Amino acid sequence: MFFVIRSARCYSSGMRNEIEILKAAYSKVASLVIEDPAYLPIFERIEWEIAMCQNRDDIIQRAKAVASRYRATA
Repeated sequence: MFFVIRSARCYSSGMRNEIEILKAAYSKVASLVIEDPAYLPIFERIEWEIAMCQNRDDIIQRAKAVASRYRATA
């Protein structure tokens, strides 16, 4: 049985761990898609979840950079 971690959970402090879990599931489901295309929606959803987590991580990093520049000038 496969499950998809809701993208909102990516805000947690364990975001890196969540991405690793998603990437492992992504690899496993990729093998299933080759055997049976019925798994394609799960594959696409996990792909989307990974992208959302990575996007949030990028945004958080940019926000931290802006905040540190602001603190340096304040």
